[in-house]
Amino acid sequence: MLVHTRPMQPILAILTGGTSSERDVALQSAMFVEEQLHTIFAIRVYDFPKDIERFLHERSTIDLAIPLFHGVGGEDGTIQGFLKTLHIPFLFSDVEAQAIGMNKALTKEILQKQNIPVASSLILFSSDRTPAYQGSCVIKPLDGGSSIGVTIAHTEEQFKKGLEEGFRWSKRLMIEPYIKGREFTVAVIEEAQKLIALPVIEIRSKHAFFDLESKYDPTLVEELCPAPIDEELASQLKRLAIDTHRAIGAKHLSRTDFIVDIEGKPWALEINTIPGQTKNSLLPKAILISGRTLGAIYKGWVEDLLNR
Repeated sequence: MLVHTRPMQPILAILTGGTSSERDVALQSAMFVEEQLHTIFAIRVYDFPKDIERFLHERSTIDLAIPLFHGVGGEDGTIQGFLKTLHIPFLFSDVEAQAIGMNKALTKEILQKQNIPVASSLILFSSDRTPAYQGSCVIKPLDGGSSIGVTIAHTEEQFKKGLEEGFRWSKRLMIEPYIKGREFTVAVIEEAQKLIALPVIEIRSKHAFFDLESKYDPTLVEELCPAPIDEELASQLKRLAIDTHRAIGAKHLSRTDFIVDIEGKPWALEINTIPGQTKNSLLPKAILISGRTLGAIYKGWVEDLLNR
């Protein structure tokens, strides 16, 4: 008599937490992704760094890792290099693309060479002399995310305070000219070996810009998806998002943020190689509006990696 046994579910390890300023967001992302995947796969969650020893002890039973970190230590290639050393396959971009995406200056340099429009910028180290204020500008940590430490300065006093705030979070800052316009973001996913740009989202924050508080308090922001823009601009933004994803060598998913100035020209601001995946995040919203589910998208990526 033949006995039909159900194939065992692959065991996936969600690695999350970390020590960056975005730790809490990473934990929320991990919680939401686990909710979407637990009926498809066997899921284990490891909160780094406290669960590193448990992870190492159990690593031989793990089929694949999902690094759900945001910021330095998880979205900069560090954790990806760790997983490669252990020969554990993982989702999302490899070491190099993660490191590029986290370094805003390096990202800009690569995008410029690909004719993707980016604003000019000045890199400032904490040991440098304070430059003179030269007009409205944006000050941001070179290696940060979730808009933490970002300031828009329209006066010399705001400029000095912005530098102070930025250096609280990073030893390197990027100063860009302020571009007045509308904020948009476009997520890109890989589906059946093809790059797909998801519906464009327009972000209308009640604050001066889409800061950390706005990102996770729905009363402070409108996130319009699909964005109320003409098809020509939507297509342009989608094309630029795919070009940006490809330019840095990203894999599986990314999300590129844009400003469209008052003359209608889009400017790429930055790319997120592991964008937020909380229940209030932009990526899940775009996936839902596109008619897809997060679980199905992850299932495709996991099966593709495990079947190689």
